[in-house]
Amino acid sequence: MRIIVILSPTNKWGTKTEYTNLRKFLLSDGYLRIAPEVFMRITPTRRSSEKHFRRLEAYAPKTGIVRVLRLTEKQFDNIFLLTGEQDHQELSVGRNSHIML
Repeated sequence: MRIIVILSPTNKWGTKTEYTNLRKFLLSDGYLRIAPEVFMRITPTRRSSEKHFRRLEAYAPKTGIVRVLRLTEKQFDNIFLLTGEQDHQELSVGRNSHIML
């Protein structure tokens, strides 16, 4: 199962530090940054993804929007690359390989 977190920060005063703290938490918790405001983490089961969802709720800022999307591996395999080319990670380890940090 994969957890995808999409951030939509606002320009309100004081939200920059909240989103900076959330980004630091995501990176320290094992999320990979796959786009400027999109992070992804691989979890083995739905139960562990629920645990990470609860942890995200504790760090979520009070303003702006934080979207969380949970996908199974089969659903994630249906993502297609329309333009551009594969990034360095996809070329070196493959698309379906898990990376242990």
